[in-house]
Amino acid sequence: MTHRFCILLHDHPYWHWDFLLEHGDHALSWRLLRKPCVDEPIAADLLLPHRLLYLDYEGSVSNDRGTVKRIDHGTFEIKATELDFVILLDGLPWANQASLSHAGNRAFWRFSATLPS
Repeated sequence: MTHRFCILLHDHPYWHWDFLLEHGDHALSWRLLRKPCVDEPIAADLLLPHRLLYLDYEGSVSNDRGTVKRIDHGTFEIKATELDFVILLDGLPWANQASLSHAGNRAFWRFSATLPS
């Protein structure tokens, strides 16, 4: 089963990228601490689930939490899951797979993307 994902550029409380994965009635969300790229792991913070509207939304965020701009989107499938995610992405010209894995003590995450083969 495929679901939607997106990457948002968000300017609050500082510039970062939000990686959102549709999951039931909400989106699982991670804050990427630098621009997504391939073959370079990126530190990521797990955020509270987001409303599904953010998968398509661009503009001001309520309660003076800045603005978001959707920079990439598409569909995904989970390839494997235990405590970590391997995600097959469709819709990105620069990557076809990503992973979210726990780094160290499980409180921190790492995002990695790979090039299309």
